Amino acid sequence: MNPFSITQFNEYVSKKLNGDPNLKNLPLIGEVSGVSTSGGHMYFSLKDENSVLRAVIWRSNISRIDTSLIKNGSKIVALGDISAYARGGNYSFSVRMVESFGEGDLANEYNRVKKLLESEGLFSREYKKPIPRFVKRIGVITSDTGAAIEDIKKIITSKNDYADIIIFPTLVQGIGSPVSIIKSIETANNYSKSVKRIDVLIIGRGGGSAEDLAAFNDEGVARAIFASKIPTISAVGHESDVSISDWVADARAETPTAAADMAAINTFELREQIARNEQELKKPIAYKIKMERNNIKIQREHLIHTMSGKIREMKLNIDKAVITLKENNPTNVLSKGYALVTKNDIVVSDMSNIALDEIYTIVMADGSFEAKTTSKTQN
Repeated sequence: MNPFSITQFNEYVSKKLNGDPNLKNLPLIGEVSGVSTSGGHMYFSLKDENSVLRAVIWRSNISRIDTSLIKNGSKIVALGDISAYARGGNYSFSVRMVESFGEGDLANEYNRVKKLLESEGLFSREYKKPIPRFVKRIGVITSDTGAAIEDIKKIITSKNDYADIIIFPTLVQGIGSPVSIIKSIETANNYSKSVKRIDVLIIGRGGGSAEDLAAFNDEGVARAIFASKIPTISAVGHESDVSISDWVADARAETPTAAADMAAINTFELREQIARNEQELKKPIAYKIKMERNNIKIQREHLIHTMSGKIREMKLNIDKAVITLKENNPTNVLSKGYALVTKNDIVVSDMSNIALDEIYTIVMADGSFEAKTTSKTQN
């Protein structure tokens, strides 16, 4: 046996394909998906219900083709040649001419579902639930093996050390994916109701072709999202991809990464902001305390001054009263030669109260004596 090298085999197949006249000037009909551009060339896929063919319009042919016809979901007739690439061991369809053949099946279904749900009001703003600002638990419905889930976890954990992430592994592409997405939405809502509350639910996947994202245009998936009691963020594909899920969800994120950023507040920045606010609050509080202390000091000094003045005034009044008492002290009067007449310890100050043959006590400055009245003279 004389084995061929891979290069020899690929070159042989490439020559066969490139030299086959039946593979030249082929008119092919198919639905466009996965449109992209690079280096001036346009790349996309042509597909029918069973197969997919890679296609390319080289930069040299771009100017001769109406590239507006090349859009995801459109159905076209393309004229071109099969071009084999020996080094990569693959082949593609080199397009030289394009004609429109109407919308493709995926586009027709997308428009049907969108028109139906819009007519029922499922896209209306009045039904949109607000996305909570402070969340404790974030649910994620996506494939647990794709890049999207890693991006979501990375974004959330890099900015938030408070929220928990609950992943509901889901088939997001191919046969059975709509049923899987619907089941995960129902599971998440049941978990939120009976186990632990989920504050927000991210539903989506990373980028891909139109057929890769088709599950998120499914009518049943859209209705399940609308029925969710948990606020939902739809994050399907890239920025340019718009799915039915985006229309019916409570919020739309351009990518899964953007959804993670939308769902989780930055707790590290929040703590820094709280610390800054605390410092800013301390400044006026400290100033207020200082001003109040100064005001208390002024009021205290004023009170002390007022009380001191009042005390001085009261002392003067007391001194005056003492002088008055001294001046009116009976003892002082008696020391001047006067005497005080009493009867049974009651002062007798009127002659009409003096009776003859009565004994009265005469009080003088240095003592007292008793006297009996023998006569009286009244002025």
